[in-house]
Amino acid sequence: MVADEPNDVRVERVGRRQWAVLVAKNGTVTQRLFEGQEAAEDFADGERTRLGLPARPPAADPMA
Repeated sequence: MVADEPNDVRVERVGRRQWAVLVAKNGTVTQRLFEGQEAAEDFADGERTRLGLPARPPAADPMA
């Protein structure tokens, strides 16, 4: 998450089969897990829109 910014959304690979979406809202971070990158990216896009954040390109897959 970005220092000094209360709202942020990140997508990260977790292990071999899951993707995590980390959502920081007003400094509180929550995590939601997904089985696929596409579902995680879609959810993250919706959260960015909800929080008024700019769009981001898809997360890089470190296992690709």
